[in-house]
Amino acid sequence: MHRIQPVRSPLYNLSLFKLGFVTAQLLPRAVSQRIADRFALWSLRNVPSIGAALRGNLGVATGRQGAALESLVRENVCAFSRMFADYFLCAGDRATRAREFVAEWSGLDHLEAARARGKGTILVTGHLGHWELGGLLLALSGLPLTVVTLPEPTPELMHWREASRRRLGIETIAVGPGHDFAFVEMLRVLRGNGVLAMLVDRPYSGTGMPVRQFGRETQFSTAAAMLAHHTGASIVPAFVLRRADSRYCASAHAPIEQESGPLRETLQPNVQRIADLFESLIRRHPEQWFNYVPLFSHS
Repeated sequence: MHRIQPVRSPLYNLSLFKLGFVTAQLLPRAVSQRIADRFALWSLRNVPSIGAALRGNLGVATGRQGAALESLVRENVCAFSRMFADYFLCAGDRATRAREFVAEWSGLDHLEAARARGKGTILVTGHLGHWELGGLLLALSGLPLTVVTLPEPTPELMHWREASRRRLGIETIAVGPGHDFAFVEMLRVLRGNGVLAMLVDRPYSGTGMPVRQFGRETQFSTAAAMLAHHTGASIVPAFVLRRADSRYCASAHAPIEQESGPLRETLQPNVQRIADLFESLIRRHPEQWFNYVPLFSHS
């Protein structure tokens, strides 16, 4: 069975996060974006695992090869670095700046309808677009948001990011080794008609199941489908994607219908339905699909 490995990047540490935050506050956004591009291309040259993972994933998703694939890889790393530059602009007590970057919203009626049901809302997203900006926008709109996250590479970085979210009233549920009651906490949030946001396209070991994307096997988290089975919560996909003018479009989609019946019979097809929707969006925006670990088996 193919298993997705966790990210272990030397670039993902608290010192660089703090440097990025300070730089973003001192410089105009346009300058920060140019610096982000240079940093991205430096990283691509000096951290071989980044390019190797992207070539594999994007090659499968788009069918591109050679120069066309290399061009997409460069575009992708630059887009990811620009996304982080914008994240640093909105971090901490500057979260209200997030509204400046969003040109359009769509699908808020899906969120409102899900909350009106009273059974909780599971917002599913992935490593596509600016998922952190989406959380800020929802929190600023007054939604009772709880974010499910894997522990960061260091406790210091985990504390820094949790503190940034907490200033906006965003709660955090950490999952993974040492967090044995995380699923119970998620159930509590949903049974209180809260909004639970989670990335589902890169599960940690033992929490995913095989699905098919782009004709290959990969792993998706079972958490959203299992939680919906136990609570009746709506599963609403939501994404924040960058436009050509460097602003963002935030969108929520119609809830993903789930088959009813025994969990052992419905879990896999329900997880596959989530993966299918993600595939359709990735096909349209491969330059914003930021998965920097190998995702696919070779079969």
